Amino acid sequence: MATEWRHFLEEEGYEKFKEAIRLSDEESKDDPDDDPFRSKYRSREIFLEVKEKLKAYLEKFPENDRDQELVFLNCVIDLRLGINYIDTEELQSGEEYLAKVIDSTEKYKLDKNVADIYLHALNNLGILWFGRRNPEKALFYLLKAEELYFQYRTEVDGAPKFVAEYLKPDGEEKEKLEHLRNANFENSYTHTLYYMAQVYAKLDESEKSASCCHKTLQRQLDAHKYNPLDWAINAATLSQYFVTKDDYPQARHCLACAEVIYEETHLGEDENVSDDDKEKLQQGKADIRRCWAKYGLALLEFSKDRLLKASEEEETKQDQDQIEKDFEKFNLEVAFREEQITCKPLRDFEEARNVFLRVQTWLNEAKDFYVFDGRCTDYIEIIQDHSKAFKLLAFFELNLDRQCKMHKRRIDMLLEICNELNPQHYLLVVRQLTYELAEIYSSILDIKYMILREEREQPSVHAMKKINSLAHQSIEKYQAYIDSFKENKPDLPKEYPELETRPALVAWFCMGRLYSKIFPSDVKERLDYIKMTEKCYQYMIDYCQNYPKAAECMHSELEVCKEMVALLPVKMEKIRQEAEI
Repeated sequence: MATEWRHFLEEEGYEKFKEAIRLSDEESKDDPDDDPFRSKYRSREIFLEVKEKLKAYLEKFPENDRDQELVFLNCVIDLRLGINYIDTEELQSGEEYLAKVIDSTEKYKLDKNVADIYLHALNNLGILWFGRRNPEKALFYLLKAEELYFQYRTEVDGAPKFVAEYLKPDGEEKEKLEHLRNANFENSYTHTLYYMAQVYAKLDESEKSASCCHKTLQRQLDAHKYNPLDWAINAATLSQYFVTKDDYPQARHCLACAEVIYEETHLGEDENVSDDDKEKLQQGKADIRRCWAKYGLALLEFSKDRLLKASEEEETKQDQDQIEKDFEKFNLEVAFREEQITCKPLRDFEEARNVFLRVQTWLNEAKDFYVFDGRCTDYIEIIQDHSKAFKLLAFFELNLDRQCKMHKRRIDMLLEICNELNPQHYLLVVRQLTYELAEIYSSILDIKYMILREEREQPSVHAMKKINSLAHQSIEKYQAYIDSFKENKPDLPKEYPELETRPALVAWFCMGRLYSKIFPSDVKERLDYIKMTEKCYQYMIDYCQNYPKAAECMHSELEVCKEMVALLPVKMEKIRQEAEI
């Protein structure tokens, strides 16, 4: 009887499997938008047809007396059908088929003929539940898959028969077959790790996600089984996790590896590359450049904070700790890529400038793809990163005049895009840019005051005019930011959106402070500016009284406002009395 179903497979079954797999894996890529699952449905019909014919052979014998190989083949067909239903977004049917596979193979899961089938079923149940936005249940199945992999490797000699073997006739030499089986089983577990990385990321377990991602990338390299563009983007993305942990050697290594593997795409060398694929490659290159830029910005900021906090003795110790810290390297030679930028904390302007110049180059290269017309949001983010690079470099610059020039560059680049944007279509972006411009004008004003203190002379008329101009420009931008909440209505809302409450109240606080910085031309103007300061501070006090949650996030500023509101009337009365004398 066994020869009957085998004969059927050799006569027509294997050819049908071949066609079903071709439809599912290749033809489906070209399905039209108005019929996206056409090839998947045709593939399903073939698998169901073959399954129905094999059913007759299975039912001729009691369950305990059936040919095990035919039982396992039937499980493989159920597995393919389960995946097919998931691909066509029919998750309930997909789950039912995969559950049948698990039930049928559970007691054989460490059998050489079954382990890979069982692992595939668990992986796909993980995918299914992740698609259903249930990462906890997805993780349950993926952890079971990982457990099976290690248990099999520990307890069983040799690699298991892989899923695709069941769907084609025998034809490989024994030695070659063992190699293929081993490679496929390892690849199945690599997929487990790949899915686990995504699930852990969704569960906000970033360390576990990064670990799974790193293992996945390394295993893909070891197996020489990866898409260069995908691998490079994933490595660059992984670098950003290490940036958040201030692990700059590891982050730099990931980015250097991403660059090296990206070069395997041979952009522009293949005449057969479609326009869509060329665009994907160009975007990938731009995204890697942006990740490099984020690395440089983070290193500048980390170094700035470190210099502000640490004593020289602590700095030396931390430097040593970072140098001696071991990290996991990919099996790639990338030293020449890593040497383009340091991974050590920056100590002075020259070191910071070297990093700044690299960041500036990467951002300019990213702008070749992310242009203002067509990719506006990304272009704006790149400009904001460029502004941030100047801001961080200014910290390391000891010359106050040069600091002012750096901030002026920031103003020029932000104003240029801010003036081009329609506030109705880009309200949140315009708000953000307006707020940043207000902060920059205020920063330059503070530097101008520092210069006056250093000179220890009566400020010139020109210096006072410059400071007054900066104060008014900053106030104007803060006011524009606040007015944006009116949304074409005459009055401000009673309550700001939760995420905007602190920025809005800080804007009022800063305006109050800025009015007190202006050099008045006469007593009346002086009193008017004090009244404006009082008005801004009082607004903040009143708002915090009406909304206690706001008071919690504005504690220190609120105390200053209360103190100043109590003192300002006394100050104004004293000025009036002195004027009368």
